[in-house]
Amino acid sequence: MANNGSSDGEGTLYQNGYCIKIDRQLKVETRQGTRLYVSVTGDIGFNEDGSEAYGAHVFSGLVGMFVLKPQGSGWEVESANPAMNAGASGKGLKDWKLIQVAPDKWGFINIHSDSHWVHSGSAFVLLTPDKSNIRRSWVEAKYEHSNGGSGSAGGCSNPDASTCTLLKAKLGVDKKTIINGFYPLEITLNGFEDDKVYKNKVYLIKYQPD
Repeated sequence: MANNGSSDGEGTLYQNGYCIKIDRQLKVETRQGTRLYVSVTGDIGFNEDGSEAYGAHVFSGLVGMFVLKPQGSGWEVESANPAMNAGASGKGLKDWKLIQVAPDKWGFINIHSDSHWVHSGSAFVLLTPDKSNIRRSWVEAKYEHSNGGSGSAGGCSNPDASTCTLLKAKLGVDKKTIINGFYPLEITLNGFEDDKVYKNKVYLIKYQPD
């Protein structure tokens, strides 16, 4: 059982049951020794009473991440967060990619996409170890919005749209710099927001310890 990414608007988080599978298992050699990075993913499968459930549009999928270190002939957990939300319509994101986020740390990255009314977009989802925990960060990858009122997601091509936003971002890692123990993320932005145009505009996003 885990939070499904929705709430009643007053702080009560709704839950569903997820069926979990291992997505990736990758060994990395660091100055501290071998580390095993594991991502798990899950789709909504059942309700709290055990009855079968399906992922409604507003529900999220599940993702978990573990960093293991050698202990005797096996492994012990160094960092973990087994139940985070990522993925639309109750489906967990699969095929996570491992990238280096600090001199001796790696993180899993994926892309979450979804549409709601006249908003449509996607975001980079980055999972990074932080001491014994795992942090989940979202960085917008693409965003489209219009006030055309057609009820369809996005809609910059809608001739009735008087205002429109269409932004696309590429994500990189600045490995020449270390801020607060992590490499900054490098975002290259293109597109427009009403009359404001972005052309290969670069932003750095630094890790915030708190």
